Amino acid sequence: MSYFGIKISVSCQEYESEYVTNKIKMAKRKRTKKVLFVLIFAVFFVVVSVLVFLSRVVNPIVMSYGEAQVNKMLAVSSNSAVNEITAVNYNDLINVSYSASGDVLSIKANTNEINKIGNTLAIHTQQKLDEVATMGVNIPIGTLSGIAFLSGVGTDATFKVNPIGNAKCSFYTSFSSCGINQTVHKIYVTIESEASLILPFGMKVIKSENSYIVSEFVIVGKVPSTYLNITSLDDLK
Repeated sequence: MSYFGIKISVSCQEYESEYVTNKIKMAKRKRTKKVLFVLIFAVFFVVVSVLVFLSRVVNPIVMSYGEAQVNKMLAVSSNSAVNEITAVNYNDLINVSYSASGDVLSIKANTNEINKIGNTLAIHTQQKLDEVATMGVNIPIGTLSGIAFLSGVGTDATFKVNPIGNAKCSFYTSFSSCGINQTVHKIYVTIESEASLILPFGMKVIKSENSYIVSEFVIVGKVPSTYLNITSLDDLK
């Protein structure tokens, strides 16, 4: 065969060989694409399955077990702070004045001393919470599976706990009669603290309020009835 005086000689056998080679290459490409598609789909399916499992099974379990443990951390922190302060003298917190006949004229709170105790408790609570929070929440792997007979089995998975803000203290009071011309006056403190539990998706903020008696005293003498319904120390200023 010749074009413009140039002879070109190509056998049918060479055409057939090239055709077969191209077909094989195309078949390999199709197989590679199919395998790649299957692998991508499999990875996608596994990822979605894991995410669904974490959100529907693990998250609620961590929420349930973790919230109880974080609440315990918060309570331990405030308990520790209260135990660290020495016995509080009632007369340092409250000034009671009497008439010549022995009746109570006024009951006033020593705001400076009360605020000092509140600040001390808040600082100690936060320090203890910062310390215990480093341990995080530990839940056995078997428990996270959601399968009953595997509960408590396996090594622990640790979930992070972050203290939030600073602990806060607030005071309140109560008066109650305990005999003729005798009144029990109690002073309480409520310690508020909070921490966040880091979940597989997002976080859960857990708040705690624990109340304790700071001091109590039996006031001897007739107490004006106006004091008996007072619950706020602000009303004793």
